[in-house]
Amino acid sequence: SSQPPASGPTHRAPRRPGPHAQRAMENDATAAQASMLTLKGAGQTAFPREIIKWLQSLDLSFIVKNPKRDFCNGFLVAEMLSRYYPKDINMVTFENGTRLAAKVDNWEQVYKLARKRELGISKQEIDPIIHCTEGAAVVFVFHLYQILTKRTARPCLPAPGTLSAELGGPVVPPFMRDTASKRLKDNEISRIQDDVERTIRAIDVLGGYHEERRYQKSVEAPLLIQQERRMRTLPGADHETLSKEEVHDSQQMSEVRVKALTAGAAGSLPGGKGGGKGSEGQKQKTASVKLQLLKAVSAPQSSVGALASMQQPALFVKPAADIMRPLVLSVIQESEELSKVVDTRKDVVVSFMEQCREGLPDAGRDRSGGGGASAAGAASQGAKMREIEETSVRVFETLANRAQLLVDTLTKSPPEFWKVWTTFFPALTDFSEASPVFESAVFLFKRIGDLMREADPSLTQQLITDVGMPALAKELVRSPEKRECLCEIIYSYTQEDTLNHLMVLRALKEKIGDNLPVYISCLSCLISLDAQLSLLDEHLLDLYVYYALVAMQSPQPRVRVAGVSILSTITTCSSQHHTIVALIPSFGALANDEWWEVQAQLLLLSANLLSKLSLADRGDGGSADDGGGSASSRIDAYDEGAMGNDEAQENLLAIISRLFVVSGSKNVLQVGLSALVHLLAEYPTLLPMFVTVLLEQPPNYRRRLLQPAGADGGDYSVSRKTYVWGNASRMYEEKCVSQLWPHIDVAKTLVMQLDASRLEAFKVEHTEVFFASLPEHFDDIEVDEWVAIFDKVRPYLFDALIDPELHEGSAQIVKRFWNNPSETISSRTLETSKKSLLQCLQELYSHEAQRPKVDEAAVLSFLGDMMNSGELAQVEIRSIVESFAEVLPTEYKASRLHTLLT
Repeated sequence: SSQPPASGPTHRAPRRPGPHAQRAMENDATAAQASMLTLKGAGQTAFPREIIKWLQSLDLSFIVKNPKRDFCNGFLVAEMLSRYYPKDINMVTFENGTRLAAKVDNWEQVYKLARKRELGISKQEIDPIIHCTEGAAVVFVFHLYQILTKRTARPCLPAPGTLSAELGGPVVPPFMRDTASKRLKDNEISRIQDDVERTIRAIDVLGGYHEERRYQKSVEAPLLIQQERRMRTLPGADHETLSKEEVHDSQQMSEVRVKALTAGAAGSLPGGKGGGKGSEGQKQKTASVKLQLLKAVSAPQSSVGALASMQQPALFVKPAADIMRPLVLSVIQESEELSKVVDTRKDVVVSFMEQCREGLPDAGRDRSGGGGASAAGAASQGAKMREIEETSVRVFETLANRAQLLVDTLTKSPPEFWKVWTTFFPALTDFSEASPVFESAVFLFKRIGDLMREADPSLTQQLITDVGMPALAKELVRSPEKRECLCEIIYSYTQEDTLNHLMVLRALKEKIGDNLPVYISCLSCLISLDAQLSLLDEHLLDLYVYYALVAMQSPQPRVRVAGVSILSTITTCSSQHHTIVALIPSFGALANDEWWEVQAQLLLLSANLLSKLSLADRGDGGSADDGGGSASSRIDAYDEGAMGNDEAQENLLAIISRLFVVSGSKNVLQVGLSALVHLLAEYPTLLPMFVTVLLEQPPNYRRRLLQPAGADGGDYSVSRKTYVWGNASRMYEEKCVSQLWPHIDVAKTLVMQLDASRLEAFKVEHTEVFFASLPEHFDDIEVDEWVAIFDKVRPYLFDALIDPELHEGSAQIVKRFWNNPSETISSRTLETSKKSLLQCLQELYSHEAQRPKVDEAAVLSFLGDMMNSGELAQVEIRSIVESFAEVLPTEYKASRLHTLLT
């Protein structure tokens, strides 16, 4: 009865009993094993006859009664493989035990053999078997049979009408089936201590229950239809009689159960007076209740409800917590302080997040309110908190850098995504936008979103819409300062095309509800991301322009700011700037708005639009929109007939002249200086006010624009600043204007203003602005103009050379001219500077002047540098010093000017 395997494995030669005893034992084993495997199976599927015969032919050390339990330690699998590869497996090295270490060791040896022989066995198949997952062992045996015998076995199907399609058990009548609440009362769920894990398990059970119910209905529906058709084919008289009897019995039952009925109530009974109307009303009421229930089920408002309606997770996925745990633990162990406060009794990831949420904010409050604590204690506590904060940032960065490991789990199991989301989302809510922990958490969420979108775009978008959006919407409402970062997170999970972005914007509107100011503020952040992806087509533009027009009519200044910002982004990043030209009368009325940020955004919009129109006049801006019948194209058509470029430019210049004045807000003027610097060459009328405003700005504001921080080479830096502390102000770009403006025009304008004002001496702002107006390289065609400019400012420069506050700035300016690569500029400016320098030295060493003077050493250092810079400067300065010695010999002897001649 025992047959060799189909593929011909090599058997070992065990000791066997006599032929009669052997045949009896084999018959008993065959009967026992076949009965057990057929009845128990593996949860959903039993072994077919051919696999049972194959297992018997392998002469295993014990009978397979329960595959889930018998195959979990890998011992039987090793025996099965030893029949085919006796030289590769030594059964002495395998332990037939139940310890986890024994199971892992056995399966590791099996896995090494599988890799050596290229059997196609993966660890994803082995892990569920070790943990006795229902059905995993049966699936693996089917797979192993196919690999070793090169044949495919068909699974056993239950007899029709005796077993259910899902569970392999007897068919249960509808009234005996489990309800959802009974499934959720499972003791296995109640034993789970972790709240998040228990919720995940409950979601899985509930989702499986609903899937099972849907399948049962799909199977039973044809039977119910057939039964209904058979009922209709019965004779009409019998059917009416049956209906009357059923109605009569129903009415009698009502009379028995309810002893006293009012006239109205009795009339509502079937067969009584008014029964038809009451019946119709009851049906309508029932139908309305059903409709409400259907709406509630079809449009879940919570993340848990959304997960229940999603696709079921894959059968075997590695939990995200198991992936993250070693990564988090490796970083925590590097910090002594964080290792002390993390609760080792809980999962390390959950405990870490609890410490981030509770430890750091509480420590911050202690530091601020501990007036009685010693300074040393406060410093020590602050150092500990900084160490914990830095370690927390490293944890998030490590997870973000290794986020690829989570992608497979998160895309195959929506509950795992929900678990990761709810675990780390508190980092977005509990920390301020300036916190390094918040920034690292944002980076983690964006990294996960980008990787998941590459793996499964549609599921990723569904997850952010249904699972993540409810929590994000609440935070968007609560924290205006975080909206830009949170909007970036939303789009990192969204497919990068116009249709899906429109769908996400619609979902965001539904989640935010009627809070239109928050939605418009989010749109002002999202439009920049759409522009970066080049998705601003006519459909998205229609949506953004509509809400921008609505926002500009709002009584709330912050909403008006968001509306103007949307139009400014469209003007800068879209080729359809002519759409915005038609709206100049609409936003031009905001020039009288008293809110500083509305003025700043309006100044930005006017400057950007004016720049686009000037490009169009030169033919560099491309053609206008040439497609479609959208609202944008209709506005363009209206614009062509209503307002030309010249009129539009005049209106925009009028708005700028209304807002860009010295008496305006310093913040508005700072924004205007960066926005208008590109227009100075095209619109010289802006130069006088531009230079005047720049001179009047506070020193720290002005120096940020004139001195680029960390500029490399000839490039200019752009920084983003928030001018008002709080949670509502937007960020604005500050550009190094000295790298962008027309240098000679700015210098001429400054000289003209000096002549008009009849200024006696330079101030600090004059030296800073004039030095910033000097180019790195002087054009040959501008040499004469620069020499003329130097001649006009020369008296101011040498007067400032002996002023302690202005000496450094004036010395830099003089060096730029005297050491100029252009010999014409250097020689001519040196020649014209002799008299001024001599007068400067006379005033420096004069005892009559009462003004503060710079140290003699600073002047000597300046003159010495100039003499070392070139032969021409050395000759000229030497002659000036000798002239000074002849004119004022006493002052010369008292000075150290002789050191320049030695």
